[in-house]
Amino acid sequence: MRFDPSAILSPLVNTYQRLSSRERTLVGLAGGAVTVIVLYTMIWQPIEDDRVQLARRIQTKQRELVEIQQMRDTYLNLHNQYELRQRIIEKADPKFSLFPHIESTVSQVLGGREKIASMNPQNKDLSGTYREESVELKLNGVSLQQLVDLMFHIEKGVQPLRLTRLQIKKRAREPQAFDVVATVSMLKNIEGARAPERPPQEEPAEAEPESAPEAAPPAAAPPAAAPPAAAPPAAAPPAAAPPAAAPGHA
Repeated sequence: MRFDPSAILSPLVNTYQRLSSRERTLVGLAGGAVTVIVLYTMIWQPIEDDRVQLARRIQTKQRELVEIQQMRDTYLNLHNQYELRQRIIEKADPKFSLFPHIESTVSQVLGGREKIASMNPQNKDLSGTYREESVELKLNGVSLQQLVDLMFHIEKGVQPLRLTRLQIKKRAREPQAFDVVATVSMLKNIEGARAPERPPQEEPAEAEPESAPEAAPPAAAPPAAAPPAAAPPAAAPPAAAPPAAAPGHA
């Protein structure tokens, strides 16, 4: 069955034509309002919602981009610090002893051991790869100049030493003297401290079996030896002696 739009539109057109001019105006206004509402609801509102959502997504992505850039800068900074620390650790001598070095440095800077209250060595393994060696140092009656010189000799020496803790307390009766509690630390590579392993020796390549030289042709067999000559006949026995002559007759 074919759809005939005139069958639906004709009654509407006839009804509209029978209306008065005022009614036609009201119907036109109502139709226009309905058209506007439909256009706003079906076209404009979805487009506006999409635009707002897109703007929010753009703002979210921009914030994420800023966070990613900050994370990148943080990563590069940490990576540079890691490489710097790694070079410092590799610079450390595995055979270096921290406690005697600190003791001699403090005695040299302070002019003796009188101001040393105590020195306590401490060792701690970190993640099974590195070892932190520390010395807790307590000094009494140290001047500010001596403290600065001591810090300079510790941190600017050949070995990568660092002051990981520093506590300074001013003395009440001696304004120019201080009591100092400091911790000097260094990191060592545990694997570097071990004896170097011998590199695996390469197994000698198996020599290819040499081809056996071709056998020389067999030499001709020597001629058979001649049979031994027949032994000569045995010599004849000597002849019997003649009988003795008979004595003569008288």
